[in-house]
Amino acid sequence: MQTENKLSLDIKHYIDSDYSAESNFRYKYYLVIAQNQMISVLADEQINRIVSVKTYSNKLISFLDMSYNDLKEFTEITDDFLPAYKSKTAIIANDSGILVPDSLNNINELEAYYKINKNTFENSQILYNRIDFQGIVNVFNIRNEISKFIRFNMPTAEIIHQSLLFVKACSYLNFEPSANNLYLHINADSIELLQFIDGNLNFYNSFKFDNQTDIVYYILAVAEQLNITNDFRLIIYGNIESSDSLFVLLGKYCKNMHLGKRNTRFTVPMALENVPEHYYFTALNVLLCE
Repeated sequence: MQTENKLSLDIKHYIDSDYSAESNFRYKYYLVIAQNQMISVLADEQINRIVSVKTYSNKLISFLDMSYNDLKEFTEITDDFLPAYKSKTAIIANDSGILVPDSLNNINELEAYYKINKNTFENSQILYNRIDFQGIVNVFNIRNEISKFIRFNMPTAEIIHQSLLFVKACSYLNFEPSANNLYLHINADSIELLQFIDGNLNFYNSFKFDNQTDIVYYILAVAEQLNITNDFRLIIYGNIESSDSLFVLLGKYCKNMHLGKRNTRFTVPMALENVPEHYYFTALNVLLCE
C-alpha cells in the first residue's frame, strides 16, 4: 500500500472473528513503535483475548528516527488512533531500556543512574515505568519527535518500554524452569537477553548489533558472565526462521536452542495460526502492561 508521503508500507491485519468496531469502547489499544515496524493491537482484558493485530512495515525506514512531520503523514496508522478505545498505550521498542531497583525512587536518581549506564539520544527525554514484578523500575530514552507523535495523537496514552513486556512475558512461559535458560529477543538492530534463577530475574540487558557475528558474540559473552557457557539453552523470539543464516550461525555455537512458544495466557486471532509462535512476542503480551 502506498502512503501519502510516497513511502510504501507493507500492511498485514490479523483480526479475530469476534471483533466488532461497535465494541471499540471496551478494547484497549496498544501501538508498538519499533525500528522499521509499527504494530497496533486491540485487546479485550475481560476475556484475555487479542482481537486485532495490524502490522505496518518498511525495512528501508526507521520509524524511531523519523520527525513528527514525517510520522504524521502515515495516515493508515494515525487513523487507528481515532476510535474511543477504553485506553491507549504506546510501547517503545528500541535498545535504550535498562532495569534498576525500585530503591531509586525519584526521577533525578533514575536519570543520573541511566546516564552512567547508557548514552542518551540527542533531543530526547528519559522516562520510566514501575514494573509490578520483583521490585523493578524500567528506565528508557525516547526521542522528542516520537514523544510528540504520541502526545499529539494520543494525549492521555501511557508510554512504556518493550523490555517491560519481554521480562513479564518470559516469566509466564511454560518452559521447565532452569538457570540455564537464556531468553533471546531479536529486534531489527538490537537483541535482548534475559535469565531467571528460581523464578527471580537475574539478568537483563540489550545490545545493539551491526551484523550477525555481533549477536553471537553478545550471547556467548553473557553466557560466560552467567557461568552457563557449557550448558545453556537458548530460547529465541523475534523475526527469525530456522532456515535463516542467523539461526544456522547460532547453531554452530549454541547446541541447545529452540524457537519460542506463545504465552497461552492470552488467546489470539485464528488468522495468526499460520504465523510462527515466536513472532510478535511482546505485541501479543500487551495485556501484561497492566
